[in-house]
Amino acid sequence: MRLIQLGALLVTCSLATGAIADRSDDEFNIYIKGIKVGRLSLAVESETHSYAARLLVRTTGLIAKLAPYRFDAAVKGHLQNGQNLPRRYSEKSDTGKRQTDKTILYVNNVPKVTQSKPRQPHWLDPRQQKGRIDTLTATYELLQTRTKDDLCQQTLYLFDGTRAVDISVSEKTVKGPNISCQGLYQRIGGFSKAQMEKGVSFPFTLRYSPTETGTYQLQTMTFETLRGRASFHRR
Repeated sequence: MRLIQLGALLVTCSLATGAIADRSDDEFNIYIKGIKVGRLSLAVESETHSYAARLLVRTTGLIAKLAPYRFDAAVKGHLQNGQNLPRRYSEKSDTGKRQTDKTILYVNNVPKVTQSKPRQPHWLDPRQQKGRIDTLTATYELLQTRTKDDLCQQTLYLFDGTRAVDISVSEKTVKGPNISCQGLYQRIGGFSKAQMEKGVSFPFTLRYSPTETGTYQLQTMTFETLRGRASFHRR
């Protein structure tokens, strides 16, 4: 499982125009096997019926010199029946040796994908992925600050332009003032046979602490990957 698929599956941007109802900026350090490897930045502007966000994931420090990586994504969408649904999503990634880009436009919640990578036979048909959200919208849903009653009850259906993933968050645990949720990332389709043989389901844990306004802010996200345990820690 690639780190960016959670979110990382993973900012300052040109966002929605008009009267801004709310803005949030979140920064997380990224660790793999206990070693700090990078940073995740997420900026979101939301109004009553719309939202816009930008996500930036990049390696930092010595890792950036040894294994440079940058993933930059942006999305604009609307709120429908209490759900954030994308209208336009775009991403660019750069490994230092190869650059790729992708754009997804949504018409009646059906994605239309344009990307630089050549299509592979195991990839899913975007026309069959109606209602699934993009990588950045899913990341926003996972990392956002929530009320106590809204914690640990998310189900997300993700399509990243080639693959489908289901993400569920449940099992609330209260320990003092803090709350933890257990999550599960499940590969559904669009992966190669070799990828599916390496793993289908990956557990993760979200840990929240209360804020002065009575909401709960995500402090850490820990998850298992094929390369070992990875985690986000709020800066």
